[in-house]
Amino acid sequence: MEPQYQVTESDEIDLVELLQKVWCGRKIVIIMIGIFAIMGVIFALSSANVYTATTIFIPKGKNSASVGGSLSGLASLAGISLGGMSSGNSEIPPNLYPMLINSNPFIEKLLNSKVPKEGVLINLKDYLKDTSSTSSILSAMKKYTLGLPSVIKKRLSREKTEPVVYNNSGSIKKLTMKEEYIYSSTKKLITLNVDEKEGFVTLSVASKNPELAAFIVQNAQKLLQQEIIDFKIKNSQELLTFTNGLYNEKKMAFEVLQDKLASFRDQHQNISSRLFENKLSRLESELAIASAVNEELAKQVEQARIQVSKDTPVFTIIDPVVIPNHRTSPRRTLIVMIFTFLGGVLGLGYTLAKGPIAEIIKQILEGNEAT
Repeated sequence: MEPQYQVTESDEIDLVELLQKVWCGRKIVIIMIGIFAIMGVIFALSSANVYTATTIFIPKGKNSASVGGSLSGLASLAGISLGGMSSGNSEIPPNLYPMLINSNPFIEKLLNSKVPKEGVLINLKDYLKDTSSTSSILSAMKKYTLGLPSVIKKRLSREKTEPVVYNNSGSIKKLTMKEEYIYSSTKKLITLNVDEKEGFVTLSVASKNPELAAFIVQNAQKLLQQEIIDFKIKNSQELLTFTNGLYNEKKMAFEVLQDKLASFRDQHQNISSRLFENKLSRLESELAIASAVNEELAKQVEQARIQVSKDTPVFTIIDPVVIPNHRTSPRRTLIVMIFTFLGGVLGLGYTLAKGPIAEIIKQILEGNEAT
């Protein structure tokens, strides 16, 4: 015999009863909606405007052959190999640009750049320090209300030892907690997107001060472009330095030989002998070789300079930096709508749940009295 399942009335959801409860508690729902709507308006109006400055550019490299050229033979005589010094592929992949601008050395350079404050140009680091030290009471309230979970998480995960970063000299630099906060805040300001297919690089900065946002974008763009240039011309610049140093060395040796030959002739003006002619011939041969080497190195120096110019990438600015006039956030209408919806949900939840909760509490109390 198959079991028969009976559905009791308590297992069914009576929509009419639910609607009656909602209708009876409509005042509470309306009050909750009104309270949360007012809270949303206050929160939206108290939120500071955020402006976003943006620039778009395309880095264009130049194809070039090996920069060693005929200098490789001369370099090999000095015990230096220039065979691998090819600058055609020496460039930073665009997908690494976001990692570059988030690196501590880049952020440190950006913090040392100049931004305007009250008509005077100051370091961005000093600007952010002054801004963080004069934060408003409302910001503190938001931090310890809506942002309380993140504050607790940071407190729990904070390490006892202070973080360290490496500077360009190779030594280790310590960051204080305030400096770490400034570094982190600066990284959050900057957004960089790379279109790998088209090659566009979009750099944007969001800030409460539109003029500050524009200056930070401009400074970050210049620093990023300089980093790309330095990386691209590294090989050819090293070659130019080597060639120029070797040229100056050989030029000095050539001038010494010139003086030596002139002095030898002055000392033996009235002397005519085979020994004199042999020494004079040797000195003239050395001077001729030194002159040929000197001329060749002079050509190589000019070629190396041209190579540096060829390897220097060109940046095409598609959308230059401008000071934004319209805010990008907050979306105040959306904030008010979210608060209003939250108030309605809480009001309905209270209206529907207060009866069952009261019944459960009553049963618990009766059970305690019976025992």
